[in-house]
Amino acid sequence: MNSRIPSLDYPTAAARPVPVTHGRVSYIDNYQWLEEGTPESLDFQARQNRLALDWMANSPARGAAEALIDTMPGVGTELPRYSGGRWFRKRVPQGQPMEVIEVAEALNGPWRVVVDFNAMSTGEELLADTLVPSPDGRKLAFGWGVGGRELAEFRVIDVDSGQMLLESMRQVRPIFPSWFPDSSGLYYAAWDPAISLFQSGVYRQVLGEAPVSQPEDCEISHSMMWAKVAADGRHAFIIADHLNPRPEYIRDDAAGGAWRPFLKGETALFRGDIIGDRYYAVTDEGAKCGRLVSIPLATPTDRSSWKELVPGSENVLGTLLVVDGHLVLVDLVDTYSRLRVFDTEGGLKGEVKLPGHGSISTMHFVLFNMLDMIWRGERGEVLFPFSSPVQSSGLYKVSIDDLKVSELIRPAVRIDATLSDHAATSTDGARVPYRVIARNDVDLSKPQPTVIYGYGGFAAALVPGWADAHYAAWVQAGGVLVFAHLRGGGELGPDMWHQGRLQHKQNTFNDVYAIAEDLIARGITTRSQLGVTGGSFGGLMTTVVVVQRPDLFRAGVAHAAAPDVLARGRDPIGLAASLDCGHPDDPELSEAQAAYSPYHNVKDGTAYPALLLDSGEKDDRCPPWHVRKLAARMQAANTGANPLLLRVREGSGHGERRPAGKRAEGADFLTFFIDQLGLKA
Repeated sequence: MNSRIPSLDYPTAAARPVPVTHGRVSYIDNYQWLEEGTPESLDFQARQNRLALDWMANSPARGAAEALIDTMPGVGTELPRYSGGRWFRKRVPQGQPMEVIEVAEALNGPWRVVVDFNAMSTGEELLADTLVPSPDGRKLAFGWGVGGRELAEFRVIDVDSGQMLLESMRQVRPIFPSWFPDSSGLYYAAWDPAISLFQSGVYRQVLGEAPVSQPEDCEISHSMMWAKVAADGRHAFIIADHLNPRPEYIRDDAAGGAWRPFLKGETALFRGDIIGDRYYAVTDEGAKCGRLVSIPLATPTDRSSWKELVPGSENVLGTLLVVDGHLVLVDLVDTYSRLRVFDTEGGLKGEVKLPGHGSISTMHFVLFNMLDMIWRGERGEVLFPFSSPVQSSGLYKVSIDDLKVSELIRPAVRIDATLSDHAATSTDGARVPYRVIARNDVDLSKPQPTVIYGYGGFAAALVPGWADAHYAAWVQAGGVLVFAHLRGGGELGPDMWHQGRLQHKQNTFNDVYAIAEDLIARGITTRSQLGVTGGSFGGLMTTVVVVQRPDLFRAGVAHAAAPDVLARGRDPIGLAASLDCGHPDDPELSEAQAAYSPYHNVKDGTAYPALLLDSGEKDDRCPPWHVRKLAARMQAANTGANPLLLRVREGSGHGERRPAGKRAEGADFLTFFIDQLGLKA
């Protein structure tokens, strides 16, 4: 199919051997010099980028790819937020390059601009990030990134007057703002460069006072700690560990008391809130997928005072929300969402009838250890998103009184496709579920061009939700998309994460091979029609499996990957991956990482599958030096004719968010896979 594509003349990178040691692992790194942003290194990147652009432009699949991506309306992954009788949203106005934040008294408007990033910009592109309105709807905490970099700025604005109520702060990368009940201030987590870039602190900012400089007084037990104001309007928690959260401290904010230990020292996770004098929480203590318990505020460590309200099962308990004295619980039943309402004694009031079979989410990922899947609406109401792989997200509300659901925002896209459930058996005998998404008229009894999508890290739950425009376009064109539920994720419970991290990380990749081989055995696809893709940790997964099993795949697209697992410690944010991979200098875990790190396992004289390494120029989490090194190493080692391309997107960060950039990224994804897997689009 690629007869019009010129032969690939890869830019070469000189091999300059440098001895390197991490933990027990010593090796010679020929391309360490590409880690630096020198003119020579950036020139290599620019020439690689031009080659990738030329390849895309000359592919016979380009026209079809651009036409396909243009059939999909731009669908964001965020919905309007409600607070204090008002609605808040982000959007890019027609004819403007950057977002605005708007407010309205009703969902149907009229909308009024509160923050205009087009007016704020002094040259570099600003991308809205945090958006958290105050409980009274009169103030807005908002943040943005500059030029594709991580969240760099944070402000609080008076929604009605436009006055900035907080114009600066002493820390960097503020996250998790949590408002005081009276909207007079907020807690947030952030990093103070004068203290540590590896340890967040919790800060309490009263509006009208000078920016706070000292973190809250509590013992630090984890690199990520943040505060959450409880639903009772009186207490606040300090929570430790975003992957295995637990409220270590509690404070009577109304009385101005000191922080006191709550569930400090616990190793199980606890996610919940307060009604009266008890803490209601989902925990995996005594139940691998979670159970619902009630814990007295006065005696949290006395197990005899706890009450079990909902026992554990194979279903994974996710978000617990307190609404008007009721417990609203989201759980995952074989990864699909369920929504139920309980009283404070564990009595089931009823199950909410959802709009379909899919996910309470705007997209295919949920991070319920950090972010709630549902939100409070007007009194007695719960707001929730819903989507599936064949339907983009809509917004819905349900009344706690009668459990009736109303549609507030209709899904923008529905595709004529179906979802089928399957499972494979991994190397160690573990069951690995996966979902096959295909257009209704595609005959799955015959082999089809197929792309496996996966993540498998940080306990992030891959769920059957909307998978973005380019994946939907792939399915709409007749391609098959597979959601792979890989160990290292969290959709099947905490054990799923622990079985795919640290010394067990290889399980993640073995699960991909099991799914690939099962798809081939079922006749859904063949090796010559099989691709694999993912972003961030899924980008690492993609590069690992292409390097480890070049015989199994025809092509891969790796977005925002960090394939030099051992060298990532040079970047402060990159070291955060130690929670999943382990520290590169740990003696035992260094050996485990070296065994799968893609950069370190490329073998000379190998014919590798086609690979597109797609990175953002300003990505702080997975900087492009990673893919510069892998491209140089693979191109030098490769004996096959399949393209090995490096695409670094100017001005982009950890994933493309700009409308024009997302269209280009989607068109490249479709071009590459249509071309390499032989889809007749």
